[in-house]
Amino acid sequence: MDKTLNQEEFNALLQMVEGRRTHVSKESADAVPWDIRRAGTLSKEDLQAIRSLHDTLARALSESLGSHLRGSFEIAVATVEQIRYSEFLQRLPELSYVASIDLHPLQAMAAIGLELRLALPLIDMLLGGSGNPVAEVREITEIEDEILRSVFDLICTGLEATWQPMLKLDFRFGRRQERAQLSRLMSLTEKVLWLSLQVRTAQNEGMLHLAFPRMVVNALLKELREQDSDHPQAVESSLDSHLRDLLGGCRFHAELISPTAAVSAKKLMQLKVGEVLEFPFTVAEPTLFKVENQTLFLANPVAVGDRRAAEIHAKACAPVLIKEEPN
Repeated sequence: MDKTLNQEEFNALLQMVEGRRTHVSKESADAVPWDIRRAGTLSKEDLQAIRSLHDTLARALSESLGSHLRGSFEIAVATVEQIRYSEFLQRLPELSYVASIDLHPLQAMAAIGLELRLALPLIDMLLGGSGNPVAEVREITEIEDEILRSVFDLICTGLEATWQPMLKLDFRFGRRQERAQLSRLMSLTEKVLWLSLQVRTAQNEGMLHLAFPRMVVNALLKELREQDSDHPQAVESSLDSHLRDLLGGCRFHAELISPTAAVSAKKLMQLKVGEVLEFPFTVAEPTLFKVENQTLFLANPVAVGDRRAAEIHAKACAPVLIKEEPN
């Protein structure tokens, strides 16, 4: 069989090959190079959505911490960035109180760090002090650790209220972590969401740092993308309402006590069972109604059936002075 092509057949074959090359060239022009190292990287839009969400958290924490510590707090989002967990540990200030947060039911953990130059004045405020800046930053004691726990519980409550409209997640304070233990919370190479909040009080300033694992952030973003971005005010109102509902179910320690009185050491040493110790207050003077060691009202002790009760008399507008016993 003769396999030789004539000129007409040769020209047709050449045109077919050129047509295929042109088609491939056009497809290649539309292709975008893919960098495998950027897999799972958050976009600018993702980071902005997360920042907007946590702007609400910052405002809520300003109010809740200010009420809890009876001071002025100004909290704002400083950083929202995706970095490796090893980088987060490097950027975490050396003098920081660091702990874990358990995230249920995802069986994951987040890391939280509070600068000690801010943590120590907060402990002072919790103990009734004015929260003056510390002259020397130091590690906190085990007792101070327990005292500071209430601040982290409030932060977890705020995070839970912020996330739950999008993602049903429980934030539970875990425990304080030593520096050497932090590498066990997450893989050092894992991409985490780094969220930092700037915290200012009347006399102090410091940073609160958080690191969330990628699986948790991806779950949050999935829900955020499905939210109606045209109604941000409705979302914020829902967050505030949910926060009020959560706080409404919290229980606080309340007590009704007499104002502080100064009694001589001589009388105290002479006390015996059955004796009556007289205080420098009249029966008509109201006692103090305290919640979590904070005086809120003046009240009178009364009885409701066989139960002790408090009849609220007035708001406690000024500090109650210590009265001296008569000489």
